[in-house]
Amino acid sequence: MEKALTIMEVSKILSLSPITVYRLARKGEIPAVRVGRCWRFTQEAINKWLAGKPWEQKLETLLEKMWRRTDRISADKVDQEIKKAVKAVRGHA
Repeated sequence: MEKALTIMEVSKILSLSPITVYRLARKGEIPAVRVGRCWRFTQEAINKWLAGKPWEQKLETLLEKMWRRTDRISADKVDQEIKKAVKAVRGHA
């Protein structure tokens, strides 16, 4: 199992301030997991994030947000929203 990295460790790897890493994690723009009051990252996830295509990251973020809302909307609406999100993200790629 891979060691979990802290915000300080990730900030050194990315050459960013810890506050910036925290904000990216909080907004869901960087792959992170919140454990209690702390954020944790894996080296593999950070490497993939750095090498990833921006539109794929945007699509993944949009889909995660949408799936969190699925209990409030119908399955048909979810499908429509997914198709809409895919078109929007690919249009900006």
